[in-house]
Amino acid sequence: MRVSLAALDESIEDVRKGPKGEKLAEKRARVKLLRDMIELQNQTLTAIKTHLLGRDETGAPNEPPDTYSGNDQVVFERYFHNMLSPWTEDHLKLECEDCGLFSEEVSNHTFMHPYPRETEYFNLCPKCYDKRTVESTGESENADPVAEPASKGDIRVILQSARLMIRTLKGLPLDQRIAKLEEMLADKFDVAPGMEPAHEAYRALLQNELDKAKAASAQP
Repeated sequence: MRVSLAALDESIEDVRKGPKGEKLAEKRARVKLLRDMIELQNQTLTAIKTHLLGRDETGAPNEPPDTYSGNDQVVFERYFHNMLSPWTEDHLKLECEDCGLFSEEVSNHTFMHPYPRETEYFNLCPKCYDKRTVESTGESENADPVAEPASKGDIRVILQSARLMIRTLKGLPLDQRIAKLEEMLADKFDVAPGMEPAHEAYRALLQNELDKAKAASAQP
């Protein structure tokens, strides 16, 4: 929003100046464009004010006196100026409350505790967050989760997929079918944790079909 408003301000100044010796029709078009750009500028400024102050129960943007207590306009102008002023990379960095690291990797984290202990909020780098997580729960958030074993439904779906593939391969000539089955069995793709039994059942079905195909190929 800040960049858009800066670009809009520059465009308004360019349009406001206008070229020398412009014709009446060109001037009218320029004035109309300038009017539209100023309206857009006002809408953008209103959006920023709404972002800072919120809206009342009618949906209209709040005014400074309704939001701040004492020096209303001054406080609002401070926030408004900060919203429009350009930021540097340092503005995007936070300081880790545990180790003091000042970096963009630092972010705010929430630690919820059983009642009556209150929820805590800390700006932490990844290492300190992981350390606090281990201390509070006894396990790291980055630790590999314990995989659940494949269910009967998972195995059934995989075997149905294998049978469908085999049915499709049976439409190929015997030598092509053997080559395709060998290629599929040679493919050593990664198996998701807990899916090993389903994967083994899948390979067993393909291997059985390959053995049948080779036996048929060996017959005179």
